[in-house]
Amino acid sequence: MKKINLFLAVAAAGVMMTSCAGETKHEEETTEATEATEEVVAEVANWTINAEKSTVRWEGSVTGGQVYSHFGSISVKEGTMTSEGETMTAGKVAIDMTTIAPEDEGYSEERPAADLVGHLATADFFDIENNPNATFEFTRMEGMSVFGNLNIRGKSNEEELIIDSMEVNEAGELHIVGHLDFDRQKYDVAWKHYMEDVLLSDNINLQFDITGSKS
Repeated sequence: MKKINLFLAVAAAGVMMTSCAGETKHEEETTEATEATEEVVAEVANWTINAEKSTVRWEGSVTGGQVYSHFGSISVKEGTMTSEGETMTAGKVAIDMTTIAPEDEGYSEERPAADLVGHLATADFFDIENNPNATFEFTRMEGMSVFGNLNIRGKSNEEELIIDSMEVNEAGELHIVGHLDFDRQKYDVAWKHYMEDVLLSDNINLQFDITGSKS
């Protein structure tokens, strides 16, 4: 009788171990399947850029006897963005070149800010009459960098927009802040045939502050 009871106890223990192992394996498989599902399912959202809440700031340096910068703002005209989870998958921002507004203090009555705006608008620089808009169109995002094609004066080159912050705010709006540096010479933004051009830094910095609402 003792041998039978011992056999039954061992058998019961084996069944319990097998059952527990099966449950553990099932739980692991269920957890893995759930995690896989969560990885695959990322919210895709389309955003319309709010031009009134968005802006681009610019800065260009002048070298020579004294180094100083001209800086100011320029308006966003329109744009759209597409996000998938925390990744930007597409987007296009149009910038209104007719709204260049200097905000530094390097002016006087003899040389007002309006003179700089007028000069930047000519064919020496941005040729705004023939190219009233500039655009930046996203192509891909790697880490915290959005790569895309910057188009100025009809010239297009790939540039990198480094994201400083990206979040959905309390109002449910997508808010992106980032900066982009580009070489003006690649876009024919140059004071050609004038020695003064060598006094201007080739690097122009753009600071993007973009807000978009779900569309």
